[in-house]
Amino acid sequence: MANVLAGFRPVKHLTGAPYNGQLNRYVVPAAETGAINVGDFVVLSDGAALGGYPAVERSTVTTSGALVGVVVGFDIDTSNLNLPNIRLASTARIALVADAPDLLFAAPQDGVGGVIAAASVGLNVAIVVGTAATTAPGASTMTVDSSTVATTNTLPLKLMGIIDSPDQDITSTSRLSEVLVMINTHQYAPSIAGV
Repeated sequence: MANVLAGFRPVKHLTGAPYNGQLNRYVVPAAETGAINVGDFVVLSDGAALGGYPAVERSTVTTSGALVGVVVGFDIDTSNLNLPNIRLASTARIALVADAPDLLFAAPQDGVGGVIAAASVGLNVAIVVGTAATTAPGASTMTVDSSTVATTNTLPLKLMGIIDSPDQDITSTSRLSEVLVMINTHQYAPSIAGV
C-alpha cells in the first residue's frame, strides 16, 4: 500500500484556503481511560475542564454522533518525552485540536467492499475507529469506512474528494487512495445537541 498517512490530517478549509496550523487547546482529563493518537477524532467530554480548557475524549463515533475535531498534537509532557504523539490512558494531557467546522481532512480509506469512487463525492460516510496505539510511533488507526458511502445525513463525515497522486491508484484496492472529508456532524455546527 503506497499511502503512509495514519488517521486524519487537516489540509485546507472549504473556501480553498490552506490549513495553516490553527488549533485550540483542550484538556483530556485523567479520568478518561483510553489512549489518543495524533490523527484521531475527539468529542467534547463531560469530564472536568482544566485551566479554562474544555474537556475532550477519543471519539467512538462510527456511524452517527457529533465530532469536535482532530488531534494534531499535544503539549509537551515533561514526565514522558518518548511519546510525543500519544496521550496515554488515565493521564491528564492538553490536546491540540484542529476544530474549525469547515476544515477538510485527508484520510486513508479501509478499502473494505472496494474503493470509494469519485462519483461518491458529496455523499456521507462512516469512520473505522480501531484501537489507539500506546507505543511509538503512535500512528492513528482511524480510517474512512469505504463500505458505508450513503446519503444518510447522520453519518459523521462528508466526502469532498479523492486525492489523485502518483503513488496512489484511485481504482485499486492494492494501493488505496486517500480521500478528502469534512465533518458532517460537527459539535459546533448549528442545531447539534450539546454534551
